[in-house]
Amino acid sequence: MNDDRSIKPFDLELSRYAGRFARAIYLGEPPPFSSFTTMASATMTLLKFDNLFIGVTCQHVLARYREMLETHTRIIFQIGQAKFDPLQYLIAEDKERDLATLDVTSFVDAIEKGGKSSFIEPSFWPPNEVLADDVFCLAGFPGIWRKQLERGHLRFSSFRSGATFVQSVGEEHFAIVVRTEKSIVTVNKGHILGSLGGLSGGPVFCWRKGGLLTAEFVGFIYEHQEQLDIMYIRAAKVLNRDGTFV
Repeated sequence: MNDDRSIKPFDLELSRYAGRFARAIYLGEPPPFSSFTTMASATMTLLKFDNLFIGVTCQHVLARYREMLETHTRIIFQIGQAKFDPLQYLIAEDKERDLATLDVTSFVDAIEKGGKSSFIEPSFWPPNEVLADDVFCLAGFPGIWRKQLERGHLRFSSFRSGATFVQSVGEEHFAIVVRTEKSIVTVNKGHILGSLGGLSGGPVFCWRKGGLLTAEFVGFIYEHQEQLDIMYIRAAKVLNRDGTFV
């Protein structure tokens, strides 16, 4: 497994950049946790358009939250220090595209970390189409790396990958080869690499070959094909600036 010392500087910077805009989502029973506690986790991408702060994750994450509510009396949904009912702040959801958007404007302070902005603020929208020679990076929080440090205290270790390339492109999605044995950068605190379930909703950026040295936000992770080591990405262009879908 690679660590920061064995990764090329450019790859490392790519992965670190993507990680700035990903936040872990916890959904399940509130603390104190036990071995019988019902819990799940996912990833949220944070976007800012004018004065609107939007959290984007996969629709299947929201569907899982609804299922939990049907069978448990106490279920929480939390991002960082922000605990709220996502259904009350839901802007839109699209089952076919597997995306859901939340208005998190009221929770910015509780979501931010260390006073640094964690919201993507695109200089133009929608993003350009992805190309075969673009270089991609992504980030998210695998569920298998969620660790209970003590009763009521969970740690979410992040997965970050830099310098990956496109495998195929569709009208509203594209696929990239992650190549975990070569290009992965992890912050896993000693965990063994395995299933990447939990990355759903994570951000994907690209660097344009021959372009400016700035990252362009281009999509959301919605599925990982573990056997082929391919990550499927929903193109960000399906999102309107108000959080609805095209």
